[in-house]
Amino acid sequence: MKIMLKNYFNTNQGRIFTALILTGILSVASGLTLIKDATGASANFSLETSNEVLKDNLKPNRLPRPVANAVLRDLARRQGIFTSQLQIINYNQQTWRNGCLELPQPDEICTQVLVSGWRIVVSNGKENWIYHTNNNGRTLRLASASTPSENQPGKLPASVRNAVLQAASRRLQQPISQLTIIEAQQQTWRDSCLELANADEFCTQALVSGWRVVVGAIDQTLVYHTNQTDSAVRLNEKASNSTLAPVQIPVSELPPPLDRDIVFRQISSGGFTGRTYETVLLKDGGLIRVRIGDANDSERSVRRVSVQQVQQFVRSLERSKFSKFQNLSYPAPSGAADYITYTLTSQEGTVQYNDISQNNLPKNLQTAVKAWNQLVASAH
Repeated sequence: MKIMLKNYFNTNQGRIFTALILTGILSVASGLTLIKDATGASANFSLETSNEVLKDNLKPNRLPRPVANAVLRDLARRQGIFTSQLQIINYNQQTWRNGCLELPQPDEICTQVLVSGWRIVVSNGKENWIYHTNNNGRTLRLASASTPSENQPGKLPASVRNAVLQAASRRLQQPISQLTIIEAQQQTWRDSCLELANADEFCTQALVSGWRVVVGAIDQTLVYHTNQTDSAVRLNEKASNSTLAPVQIPVSELPPPLDRDIVFRQISSGGFTGRTYETVLLKDGGLIRVRIGDANDSERSVRRVSVQQVQQFVRSLERSKFSKFQNLSYPAPSGAADYITYTLTSQEGTVQYNDISQNNLPKNLQTAVKAWNQLVASAH
């Protein structure tokens, strides 16, 4: 990806592109292929807000709205409270090993079949409840009665607790005093890597008793797999909702600054196709997308938004303090492949992130990304 962007930045296509804009390319009327939605969805939502949070439920690791609603309604009925008093604070996809979602009732016979579904943690701010569901929420089971959300589960060994908190403290760069273990469940992992093997890592196929531990911080959760002692502690990246640590983008890899007639620019590169696209927003509402390296302009398209929408987007960037992320990159997890890197540039600076980790971006940056994607989706 770096080589592709470097080749692009070292060409004169920026000047050619601007010239084409100024000479009337805005008159072209062709469809703009929508950029992949990079909206970051928070793991915290209530029934009332789930329509907004999950309406663009495109990625397979996002909790579907019907599942969220089913869980919230079930718990509200059980507790005799309103759904507005409940929030889903954590969720992750699971493959249950039987038709009882691994929560059989006494004397219940469970079909031995794999069931895709969700593991969901609901809170009222004081207590937590854990649900197991299938994929659509029509089958759900309450896995635990309430547990105090401010206290660690009592059965977790002190050595495991300390090892997990130390790992989370290093990861989040926060003191242990600001972290809370909000959930701990005994697990039997299917291999020596605790079902979290790294690329090319050899794992012994042996059952390992251990724990699944969820650590909570402000607007973040980290999920760890451990063995019975503190000798093996692994972070479950996919199940975690944590803010990434940024790195500075080298000056040599920064894209060229924007012309004064351009409000915002996105460059997307990578993915399965390995292609690079540039989308720019002009002050007059022109939204132009080109494929870099496409000499015959077959993938060049123009759409428009209103000047008022442009102004609203600029105000959104200001409210989200987009400029404070100037020249920062939020890299993909180690060993990740086939991800798309997005390079966003305003008049104040540039920030870079990828589609794998977009849900772990700082909240303000997620807000800016969402505003951009909504603007692109509204163009005509």
